[in-house]
This record gives sequence, C-alpha cells and structure tokens, in this order.
Amino acid sequence: MQGALSNITGVSEVVSVSSASNTAVVKGEKGKVTTDALIKAVEADPRFKATVAN
Repeated sequence: MQGALSNITGVSEVVSVSSASNTAVVKGEKGKVTTDALIKAVEADPRFKATVAN
C-alpha cells in the first residue's frame, strides 16, 4: 500500500499506513494530488476499499 501511494504524482510523503486502524496518511502538493488518484491506488488491491477523511 505504501508503495502504491508514494508513486502518485504530487505525493511528497506517506506518513503512515495502519492495517490495525485501516488508515493511511499522506502529505502532498496542494492541487497536484486528487482524491480519485488516492482511492484508485488503494483500491487497485482488491482486498481494500477507500474513502477520504478530513
């Protein structure tokens, strides 16, 4: 998961990925990272579903 997220254009850092809490935290360049790209990267693995939390 970390690798898939870090490969997204505009993602500057994958802060954390936790299977225990089912969360991932990323930092990115404003206007360069889309929620669609993040969700697509997570859901590329059929074991995962994604939503964006603020």
